[in-house]
Amino acid sequence: MFWDDLLTTERPEGHILWPVADATGRYTGMAATDGSVSELRPFYSGQHPVDALNLMAELHTDSLAVVDQDMQLLGGLSAARLSQWMGAQWCFELPGSSVWLRGPHTVSGTWIQALEEEGYRVVALATDYDATAAQFGTWIRLDQPDPTAAVETLERLGATVLGAYPPGRRHDDAQDNLDHLIHYLNL
Repeated sequence: MFWDDLLTTERPEGHILWPVADATGRYTGMAATDGSVSELRPFYSGQHPVDALNLMAELHTDSLAVVDQDMQLLGGLSAARLSQWMGAQWCFELPGSSVWLRGPHTVSGTWIQALEEEGYRVVALATDYDATAAQFGTWIRLDQPDPTAAVETLERLGATVLGAYPPGRRHDDAQDNLDHLIHYLNL
Protein backbone atom coordinates (compact mmCIF):
# COMPACT_ATOMS: atom_id res chain seq x y z
CA MET A 1 0.00 0.00 0.00
CA PHE A 2 1.18 3.52 -0.69
CA TRP A 3 1.14 4.50 3.02
CA ASP A 4 4.39 2.59 3.55
CA ASP A 5 6.20 5.14 1.37
CA LEU A 6 4.49 8.22 2.80
CA LEU A 7 4.18 7.93 6.54
CA THR A 8 6.81 9.01 9.01
CA THR A 9 6.92 8.94 12.78
CA GLU A 10 9.27 11.90 13.19
CA ARG A 11 8.10 15.49 12.76
CA PRO A 12 9.49 17.05 9.58
CA GLU A 13 11.24 20.37 10.01
CA GLY A 14 8.86 23.34 9.96
CA HIS A 15 5.68 21.45 10.90
CA ILE A 16 3.86 23.02 13.83
CA LEU A 17 1.49 20.07 14.38
CA TRP A 18 2.38 16.39 14.36
CA PRO A 19 0.38 13.32 15.51
CA VAL A 20 1.00 11.66 18.86
CA ALA A 21 -0.19 8.41 20.42
CA ASP A 22 -0.54 7.03 23.92
CA ALA A 23 1.56 4.14 25.26
CA THR A 24 -0.64 1.58 23.48
CA GLY A 25 -0.19 3.30 20.09
CA ARG A 26 -3.72 4.77 20.02
CA TYR A 27 -3.97 8.20 18.37
CA THR A 28 -4.51 10.99 20.93
CA GLY A 29 -4.22 14.15 18.85
CA MET A 30 -1.91 16.56 17.06
CA ALA A 31 0.90 17.94 19.22
CA ALA A 32 2.19 21.47 18.67
CA THR A 33 5.86 22.35 19.03
CA ASP A 34 5.07 23.81 22.47
CA GLY A 35 3.72 20.42 23.64
CA SER A 36 0.00 21.24 23.61
CA VAL A 37 -2.24 18.61 22.00
CA SER A 38 -5.25 19.44 19.77
CA GLU A 39 -7.93 16.87 19.04
CA LEU A 40 -8.02 16.94 15.24
CA ARG A 41 -9.85 14.34 13.20
CA PRO A 42 -7.45 11.67 11.87
CA PHE A 43 -7.31 10.23 8.38
CA TYR A 44 -8.09 6.52 7.98
CA SER A 45 -5.65 4.34 6.06
CA GLY A 46 -8.40 2.84 3.88
CA GLN A 47 -9.23 6.20 2.29
CA HIS A 48 -7.81 7.57 -0.96
CA PRO A 49 -4.96 10.13 -0.87
CA VAL A 50 -7.10 12.74 -2.67
CA ASP A 51 -9.35 12.70 0.39
CA ALA A 52 -6.29 13.38 2.57
CA LEU A 53 -5.71 16.63 0.71
CA ASN A 54 -9.37 17.56 1.19
CA LEU A 55 -9.11 16.90 4.94
CA MET A 56 -5.93 18.97 5.20
CA ALA A 57 -7.70 21.86 3.51
CA GLU A 58 -10.74 21.47 5.77
CA LEU A 59 -8.63 21.39 8.95
CA HIS A 60 -6.26 24.14 7.74
CA THR A 61 -3.19 22.03 8.47
CA ASP A 62 -0.21 20.76 6.50
CA SER A 63 -0.07 17.38 8.22
CA LEU A 64 -2.45 14.62 9.32
CA ALA A 65 -2.48 11.59 11.55
CA VAL A 66 -3.09 8.38 9.61
CA VAL A 67 -4.77 5.68 11.68
CA ASP A 68 -6.19 2.22 11.09
CA GLN A 69 -9.83 1.30 11.81
CA ASP A 70 -8.93 0.73 15.50
CA MET A 71 -7.49 4.28 15.83
CA GLN A 72 -3.94 2.92 16.07
CA LEU A 73 -1.54 5.58 14.81
CA LEU A 74 0.29 4.42 11.69
CA GLY A 75 2.25 7.66 11.27
CA GLY A 76 2.11 11.25 10.20
CA LEU A 77 1.44 12.47 6.68
CA SER A 78 2.75 15.82 5.47
CA ALA A 79 1.19 17.71 2.57
CA ALA A 80 4.60 18.14 0.92
CA ARG A 81 5.37 14.43 0.98
CA LEU A 82 1.87 13.54 -0.27
CA SER A 83 2.16 16.04 -3.13
CA GLN A 84 5.53 14.63 -4.17
CA TRP A 85 4.12 11.11 -4.16
CA MET A 86 1.07 12.13 -6.20
CA GLY A 87 3.27 13.86 -8.75
CA ALA A 88 5.41 10.74 -9.13
CA GLN A 89 2.43 8.37 -9.30
CA TRP A 90 0.12 10.44 -11.49
CA CYS A 91 2.66 11.67 -14.03
CA PHE A 92 1.27 14.49 -16.14
CA GLU A 93 2.96 13.47 -19.39
CA LEU A 94 1.45 10.03 -20.02
CA PRO A 95 -0.65 9.52 -23.17
CA GLY A 96 -4.29 8.67 -22.71
CA SER A 97 -7.75 10.22 -22.77
CA SER A 98 -9.58 13.07 -21.08
CA VAL A 99 -13.01 13.46 -19.47
CA TRP A 100 -14.80 16.74 -18.60
CA LEU A 101 -17.31 16.89 -15.75
CA ARG A 102 -19.57 19.53 -14.24
CA GLY A 103 -21.60 19.42 -11.05
CA PRO A 104 -22.18 20.68 -7.53
CA HIS A 105 -19.38 18.46 -6.16
CA THR A 106 -15.77 17.94 -7.10
CA VAL A 107 -14.24 14.52 -7.77
CA SER A 108 -13.82 12.40 -4.63
CA GLY A 109 -11.44 9.61 -3.80
CA THR A 110 -14.35 7.17 -4.17
CA TRP A 111 -14.77 8.17 -7.82
CA ILE A 112 -11.05 7.80 -8.46
CA GLN A 113 -11.03 4.38 -6.79
CA ALA A 114 -13.95 3.33 -9.01
CA LEU A 115 -11.98 4.42 -12.09
CA GLU A 116 -8.93 2.51 -10.87
CA GLU A 117 -11.08 -0.60 -10.40
CA GLU A 118 -12.06 -0.27 -14.09
CA GLY A 119 -8.36 -0.42 -14.99
CA TYR A 120 -7.82 3.33 -15.44
CA ARG A 121 -5.16 5.38 -13.73
CA VAL A 122 -5.80 9.07 -13.13
CA VAL A 123 -2.67 10.86 -14.36
CA ALA A 124 -3.91 14.44 -13.92
CA LEU A 125 -6.87 16.20 -12.41
CA ALA A 126 -7.86 19.86 -12.43
CA THR A 127 -10.90 21.44 -10.81
CA ASP A 128 -12.27 24.96 -11.03
CA TYR A 129 -15.25 26.45 -9.18
CA ASP A 130 -17.75 28.76 -10.85
CA ALA A 131 -19.29 30.78 -8.00
CA THR A 132 -22.07 32.29 -10.12
CA ALA A 133 -23.31 28.86 -11.21
CA ALA A 134 -22.31 27.16 -7.91
CA GLN A 135 -20.76 24.36 -9.99
CA PHE A 136 -17.38 22.65 -10.16
CA GLY A 137 -15.79 22.06 -13.52
CA THR A 138 -13.37 19.12 -13.46
CA TRP A 139 -10.97 17.77 -16.06
CA ILE A 140 -9.54 14.26 -15.61
CA ARG A 141 -6.68 12.82 -17.65
CA LEU A 142 -6.61 9.00 -17.81
CA ASP A 143 -3.84 6.65 -18.90
CA GLN A 144 -6.04 4.61 -21.29
CA PRO A 145 -6.81 5.81 -24.85
CA ASP A 146 -10.51 4.77 -24.71
CA PRO A 147 -12.48 6.65 -22.02
CA THR A 148 -15.77 4.79 -22.60
CA ALA A 149 -15.77 2.64 -19.44
CA ALA A 150 -14.59 5.62 -17.36
CA VAL A 151 -17.44 7.78 -18.66
CA GLU A 152 -19.96 5.03 -17.91
CA THR A 153 -18.55 4.56 -14.39
CA LEU A 154 -18.64 8.30 -13.63
CA GLU A 155 -22.21 8.59 -14.92
CA ARG A 156 -23.24 5.59 -12.81
CA LEU A 157 -21.78 7.40 -9.75
CA GLY A 158 -23.86 10.49 -10.52
CA ALA A 159 -21.39 12.65 -12.43
CA THR A 160 -22.54 14.90 -15.26
CA VAL A 161 -20.04 14.12 -18.03
CA LEU A 162 -19.80 16.97 -20.52
CA GLY A 163 -17.46 15.22 -22.91
CA ALA A 164 -14.53 12.90 -23.47
CA TYR A 165 -11.66 12.76 -25.93
CA PRO A 166 -10.84 10.75 -27.97
CA PRO A 167 -14.41 9.67 -28.70
CA GLY A 168 -13.84 5.98 -27.92
CA ARG A 169 -16.08 2.94 -28.32
CA ARG A 170 -19.27 4.75 -27.25
CA HIS A 171 -18.97 7.19 -30.19
CA ASP A 172 -18.29 4.33 -32.60
CA ASP A 173 -21.39 2.47 -31.34
CA ALA A 174 -23.52 5.61 -31.77
CA GLN A 175 -22.24 6.08 -35.34
CA ASP A 176 -23.02 2.42 -36.19
CA ASN A 177 -26.53 2.80 -34.76
CA LEU A 178 -27.08 5.99 -36.77
CA ASP A 179 -25.86 4.32 -39.97
CA HIS A 180 -28.17 1.37 -39.33
CA LEU A 181 -31.15 3.70 -38.72
CA ILE A 182 -30.45 5.69 -41.93
CA HIS A 183 -30.19 2.44 -43.89
CA TYR A 184 -33.52 1.25 -42.44
CA LEU A 185 -35.25 4.56 -43.25
CA ASN A 186 -34.00 4.41 -46.85
CA LEU A 187 -35.67 1.01 -47.40
